Amino acid sequence: MSPYGPLSQFPAGTRVRIEKLCDCSRARGRLCAMGLTPGTEIEVFANCGGPCCLKVRGTSLTLWQGLAGNIFARVVGANPDGSGATVAA
Repeated sequence: MSPYGPLSQFPAGTRVRIEKLCDCSRARGRLCAMGLTPGTEIEVFANCGGPCCLKVRGTSLTLWQGLAGNIFARVVGANPDGSGATVAA
């Protein structure tokens, strides 16, 4: 199984698929309005303890760590052993 956790914990350059959003209806509504819905693949391109910068659906978004922590995702293209190495196509 590939690595799973809050979006705020993935390093820059990681491609992930959103698995779950938080239970807070207000935060979930904001995330969905930005196109961050379960099943969506995104790329983290900056995440160094401050804002989390993402590429999603052809655009760039910046989220604060608190909001990014409400998005639970899984690495895309990881080996089944969870090593995180990409699988050759």
